[in-house]
Amino acid sequence: MTERLADKIIITDPLAEGARQLDDEGQTRHQLKQTSTMPPLRLNGLTTPPSAETGLINPVFLSREGADDDDRQDALRTTAETQGIAQPLEDRRPSVLIIEDTLELAEIIRVTLDRMGLITAHESHGQRAFVRFNSMMPDVVLLDISLPDIPGWKVLESIKERQKETGGAMPIVIVITAYGDPANRLVGKLHGVYSYLIKPFTPGDVEQIVRKALSGAPR
Repeated sequence: MTERLADKIIITDPLAEGARQLDDEGQTRHQLKQTSTMPPLRLNGLTTPPSAETGLINPVFLSREGADDDDRQDALRTTAETQGIAQPLEDRRPSVLIIEDTLELAEIIRVTLDRMGLITAHESHGQRAFVRFNSMMPDVVLLDISLPDIPGWKVLESIKERQKETGGAMPIVIVITAYGDPANRLVGKLHGVYSYLIKPFTPGDVEQIVRKALSGAPR
């Protein structure tokens, strides 16, 4: 159908452009329009579809005619996909508590561990570190022996006593020290220290020893 407006022809029928000519059997344009009309979408008796959980898009619930396809799609979902949705990845990452009073060194260690995908926290004083340990319960503790308030060995003793009282597992302890002498190593052995980072060390040394510790490799 066309309308003439200001000597210009405006096409108002979408079937007019490119449509085939009517055949000789008298098929009307109205019949062509009815043939191309899609059947209405049927809902499961719902007058207003509920809002989506995200609040952005309202979901459309099809009738039972589409249930078979939906069931097959659900069956394709693997157990791993379901578990991945239920449990955030961050909850499974190992955590490391850095106890070091030299802020520049602590920052280098923290950046290195963050790049490894680990959860990190830092404290520069022994007493605050023990409080942080109780709230964090880290998998690994990087412990400096020379702290401003109390020796690192005292922090380690407090951690051991606390874990013994609560029945918790001991973290992997890596001692940070400038002294790798036999006396220090003997004390560390008595405390169950996993290994040592002897100053000065590189970020590569930190990554290597932490990866080894988390892999369960022997000392």
